[in-house]
Amino acid sequence: MKLLISLSYYSPYISGLTLSIKRLAELLLASGYKVTILTSRYDKKLPRREDINQVSIVRVPYLLRISKGFVMPRFIDIAYRELHNTDCVLIVLPQVEGWILAFLAKMLGRKVICIYICEVTLSGGIGAKLIESVLRLCNRMALSFADEVTTLSDDFAKHNALLKELPVYGIYPVVIPPVITTDEKNKLLKRLPQKKYYIGFLGRIAHEKGISYLLETVPLLQKSLGDDFVIVLAGPKKTVGEEKYRREIEDLLQKYPEFVIQLGEFSDEQLGAFYSLLDVFVLPSINNTEAFGMVQVEAMYCGTPVVATNLPGVRVPIKETGMGEIVPIRDSKALADAIGTVLHNKKKYVQSKEKIHTIFSEEKIVNEYKEFLRV
Repeated sequence: MKLLISLSYYSPYISGLTLSIKRLAELLLASGYKVTILTSRYDKKLPRREDINQVSIVRVPYLLRISKGFVMPRFIDIAYRELHNTDCVLIVLPQVEGWILAFLAKMLGRKVICIYICEVTLSGGIGAKLIESVLRLCNRMALSFADEVTTLSDDFAKHNALLKELPVYGIYPVVIPPVITTDEKNKLLKRLPQKKYYIGFLGRIAHEKGISYLLETVPLLQKSLGDDFVIVLAGPKKTVGEEKYRREIEDLLQKYPEFVIQLGEFSDEQLGAFYSLLDVFVLPSINNTEAFGMVQVEAMYCGTPVVATNLPGVRVPIKETGMGEIVPIRDSKALADAIGTVLHNKKKYVQSKEKIHTIFSEEKIVNEYKEFLRV
């Protein structure tokens, strides 16, 4: 089967969404599908066409950037051309252009599947709210053309205004267990200060991630842990549409230099070492732009318990495994208390890798997608 997957950002851009779709695309390719990615050329240094791990990438140039989205006049003709060589279309929402592709696909008699990944909540005033409203309308139109709709969990579907009235099936994202090697662990240890407790976060510097609430736990954690801890931030230091928030985080980093270290991006080979060195992993997300948090599952695979916020979808990995604590959003005090609870009772939260794999097996998840993709 020839499959066209459309999403706003793709590799080398790093986010939970792009990594999940990249893994799914490559696993479907290995299963015999011919996979093409239709995405934005968000960085003008990127080639318009290339293959990454045998997946064909078609990048549409943009004329203007609006927040994290793009105005791409050539999207229609490029999409129309790609549809002629496609059996089925997988549209990853949110995406302004998604409804255009869905409409064209239906006109040409192609099967349309929408994956509704998350909401988009932007920080700012009236302009941000206007962008949110336009995006929501575009998503609603795309969903109206879909033959099938899926999202990352039933929990998220039940609590989402656009999805709760539709027949939606939750499929967990593809999470591949990180590999842990002694060499990488030793290299990483040399970059870290010697502390009793390592508290970790992995992700982009973005408002919805709630990183500021994690950093604001520092004085609270000092009361229960003393000075023998460090918060380790990992992930891309560059931001897209988040410059103001990045400056806010930089101010907090300067405020707590003894208790926070920023390491930047990790390769796939380094991820296992990072997670395995942590005593607790924290996902302090604050809104429905975060709808699952694959990093939680990756940490769990490495034997590291998690503290995450009580958001639809985000709370699923902890509820499924019992491997952590769930806290209210935007609450540094609750976050600090839960971190302390997990650190002082870590053995209580750790589950076997086999149990995690039973729930989040990539083979099971890919097979569920194959059922959706049948034409």
